[in-house]
Amino acid sequence: MKLKMDVTSIEWWFWTATLVIISAAVAGWTPGYLAVIIVSAVQVVFISLRTGSPVSFPSQVRIAYFAYTLLGLWEAGRVYCYALLIVGTAMVVFFDRCGIVLVLKLMPWNKRIENPQCKLP
Repeated sequence: MKLKMDVTSIEWWFWTATLVIISAAVAGWTPGYLAVIIVSAVQVVFISLRTGSPVSFPSQVRIAYFAYTLLGLWEAGRVYCYALLIVGTAMVVFFDRCGIVLVLKLMPWNKRIENPQCKLP
């Protein structure tokens, strides 16, 4: 797997900021959990406006990610949820690979999408 970082992309910066905040939260900075939820919500709105649709594929990815961050509100599962988010977000930041994309492209309503990406072209 090759390193693939697009520092000119606003989406890459959203994911990078999210990765830093999640890492800080898991390392002990408790307000980081709320910060991750807020950044994820902002990303949903930003991408929905940018694509012109809250049901576009990039919006779906952000909505699924945001929903997963909300699972972290359940204190007993928080560390596991956020540990998985750290791994997934690191994959997006460093390799432009996204597990959520792999799952969403299998959904029946997304069958017409070819080669979906987490980032916008």
